[in-house]
Amino acid sequence: MTLAKRQTPISVQLPDYGVYVLESYHAPGFQMRAESHAFLELFFVLGGRGHFEIDAAVHPCRKNDLMSVPPGRLHTIHDHAAEPLALYAVCVSPDVAGHDFDLFDRLPVGTVRLGSVLAGQTRSIFRQLLFEQTRERPFGVTAIVGLTLQLLATLARRIGVKTQSAAEDDARSASPRRAEVERYVGDLAHRFFEHATIDSAAQELGMSRRRFTTLFAELTGQTWSDYVTALRIQYACKLLRETSRSVVAIAFECGFEEISSFYRAFKRQTGDSPGHWREFKRGG
Repeated sequence: MTLAKRQTPISVQLPDYGVYVLESYHAPGFQMRAESHAFLELFFVLGGRGHFEIDAAVHPCRKNDLMSVPPGRLHTIHDHAAEPLALYAVCVSPDVAGHDFDLFDRLPVGTVRLGSVLAGQTRSIFRQLLFEQTRERPFGVTAIVGLTLQLLATLARRIGVKTQSAAEDDARSASPRRAEVERYVGDLAHRFFEHATIDSAAQELGMSRRRFTTLFAELTGQTWSDYVTALRIQYACKLLRETSRSVVAIAFECGFEEISSFYRAFKRQTGDSPGHWREFKRGG
């Protein structure tokens, strides 16, 4: 199927629920006047390259980048002459995140370099959004708003307010790879329960397993497996102490796929079984 190529941007009118998703495949010679909107725009770069100009600052982009344009920012999109951009985009009213008033302020401005794993997850969310918007299934609006909030929360938690333009990339520490691993280590406090391996972690950051392992050990003094396990057991202890959830439920919530693995890890970390540890901490 031949995709329609655009010479100008798509005009957007948000629906009542405040989210609109689109695809835009640029033709050679794509032209855009500077404009601003009352809503947030997030663009996922499917292909091509170019740059976004946001409030006179230049933000280069390439395949698998995410571009963030907050409400009220004057911006234009410029394609590379030989490689026009192909984009997914979601437009989001501030009212969608009205329950979390500073969420938009925590999002980056400009280019967000995504590792391959996060890029795949982000692309998948955009595809689900387009599917729900196109099919108009029962409860589709709820699905669209939920997926959009998931995307926003992921960005706010993992990226923070850093803008990763090309100029900032050049100005980063003498060891960009080390900085990436340092960010990843900080994120683990909110991700330790995810199903992951050391190989998927290295792939997410776009580096070899050996390089990732070396940098991770330098920053934490531990192996990846030991560090993640320690975070999981620390959280398990909190749940055992503060809730009445079963040991099995806690094990799976903390990221263990097998209850036997949880028991072994808990014993190594605390010297006790989960049940006995809970009784002791509760004074019973």
